[in-house]
Amino acid sequence: MPAVIDSSSTATRRLDAQIALGILALILTVGGTLWLGELADQVPVLREAYSRWHGVGYVLISAFLSAVVAGALVHSVRAGRAGRSVRLGWVNAALVLAYGALVALLAWHLGPEVPENFSRGRGGGPKGSYVAWLVSVLPWLALVACFGGLFPKTGSEPPSGENGRPQPEQPKFYRVPMLTAVVSWCLGILPFLFVLLAVTIR
Repeated sequence: MPAVIDSSSTATRRLDAQIALGILALILTVGGTLWLGELADQVPVLREAYSRWHGVGYVLISAFLSAVVAGALVHSVRAGRAGRSVRLGWVNAALVLAYGALVALLAWHLGPEVPENFSRGRGGGPKGSYVAWLVSVLPWLALVACFGGLFPKTGSEPPSGENGRPQPEQPKFYRVPMLTAVVSWCLGILPFLFVLLAVTIR
């Protein structure tokens, strides 16, 4: 019984620490987003990005970048002690940053074709669809990064089961970010298609 209590207490402490680090990552994300917003007035490339992505798109993409970097840095501090792989966590961070770069590239090319203002029609027209697409495909992975979801649990080789049959394989290290990206695009595919349609028929 004491062993069960100790195990439960350890798990609770780990969860509390992960939440605390997640909140710290969120604070750093806000700071990074504000800093990149300030740089948009000073750096020509970022000024053009602000124009192409529109204001809200620039904020979302900046927040995404800041969240992934902040989450990876913050959770690296204790990932090893929490039974998670630091190396694979950074591999996931690189994959998520590549995902963000792809979304940013799409937004870079689509943004100039989208009107500056929301239309009075239902959903805000092409601008509304553009914003809805970015809101669907970026923030969820940013939250996963902030709260340590990029760092998979480590484990030894799965033991063989009875009668020599192997146990099911452990989940792939990239499962959490991949599933989050899939769900995000399930939410964002319709707004994205509306943007493509609006750009095509202009």
